[in-house]
Amino acid sequence: MLLKLPFKLKLIRLIKKENIIQGEAVFHEKNYSIRINANSEKKTIKVPFPVIGVTDDDILVRISGPSGVYVEDHVKFEGESKEIEIDSDIIFHEILNNQEKVFDVLEIFLK
Repeated sequence: MLLKLPFKLKLIRLIKKENIIQGEAVFHEKNYSIRINANSEKKTIKVPFPVIGVTDDDILVRISGPSGVYVEDHVKFEGESKEIEIDSDIIFHEILNNQEKVFDVLEIFLK
């Protein structure tokens, strides 16, 4: 499956475990693990499927919920991984500070 940006994934759950946020997302009826790390040195994303036309580009990652709550950050695309991996202080801390709110959508856009 080759994909073009933008695309949207449904978040099933996000749970804080130690120094990371782990969860699960659904995309095209397939489940993927997701891991969000706090990282102030580099902001990156990796996904478990090939994406057409994106090589080391800055992209916009947005995580949002039905109440209108959202967080977004510009990160560097770093290719494929076994799971969805997001390294972003902004996204990590905003989700951590709003644990009472529901985040159910992950969107990835070209900048």
